[in-house]
Amino acid sequence: MDLTLTKVKTPFFYTWKIPESQIQRLQNNSFNGFISSEQFYVLNLSNVKYFFEFYPNGRNENRGKSEIYFYLDPGKDRQIEARFKVFIDSGGGGDNNNSIKCNHVFESFERINCRKMKHLFNSEKKLIVNGFLVIKVEGTLKVKKDALENRIFDNGNLWEQKDGSKNFTIVVGGKEIQIALSFCYRLVHKNILASESIAFANFFDSLTPDSPCSNVVEITGYPHHIVETAIKFCYFRNFVVPLTFEDAILLLQFFDEYKIELLKKQFEEFLITQISITTVTRLGQCAIKCHAKQLQEKCDAFYYYNR
Repeated sequence: MDLTLTKVKTPFFYTWKIPESQIQRLQNNSFNGFISSEQFYVLNLSNVKYFFEFYPNGRNENRGKSEIYFYLDPGKDRQIEARFKVFIDSGGGGDNNNSIKCNHVFESFERINCRKMKHLFNSEKKLIVNGFLVIKVEGTLKVKKDALENRIFDNGNLWEQKDGSKNFTIVVGGKEIQIALSFCYRLVHKNILASESIAFANFFDSLTPDSPCSNVVEITGYPHHIVETAIKFCYFRNFVVPLTFEDAILLLQFFDEYKIELLKKQFEEFLITQISITTVTRLGQCAIKCHAKQLQEKCDAFYYYNR
């Protein structure tokens, strides 16, 4: 099916580390025992979610072969074409080069078998390393979207501006955050952060040539992957990152704290779509903490009509 005329192409990646202990518990299971990943969401596409299942012993007619299944729900009246490869990262040996390519158009919630393995429990194949089976997924999603829904834009070109002091180091937990641009990794750029965040813009304006550590700031209170994801969203809105419910809440808190208003609004709209019986209390608390008025009103309305 050709999605060329209205497609939005987004990078899609995921690394799933499965503890060997979980696999061993299912090794001799006579039923279709499986391990499920977390359920992830796509920020720019409401109601789109995906997850993976791993069957160490296979299922039904494929018993005896380990299998990986990919589930995707494209949402109502939407088509998503997934093109990706799946491989086992065994640290430089084993199965790295034997990736399996998948291509499928999802028009409704369904699953596809994206990987079979014969030798999972063969120690000579070295598929399980340091107590983990590491499954990696890399590819793209092509999304058919209407004109009103396609509001994605990037700030990536701002890094090319010549200002002489654009590089800026953000440190979280002792580790620097870098952004992949033009096939290499670079430090964060001041003009990107200033264009998105009032807090960062004011901070940069307050600096003088004599300011200590004028090009370095350490951010605390958030995990490294949350800050890294937030910064990447400042550069590129058009990418798909594994996003759990709790990740989305932390990102909304980050955008509120650092006054990144456009992304805060985007995440607030996304979390409104996640309101349910099981999430409304957590989201209501989040709305108050993040000064997310629209989210709070939607939670209050949900409480009222479901009491």
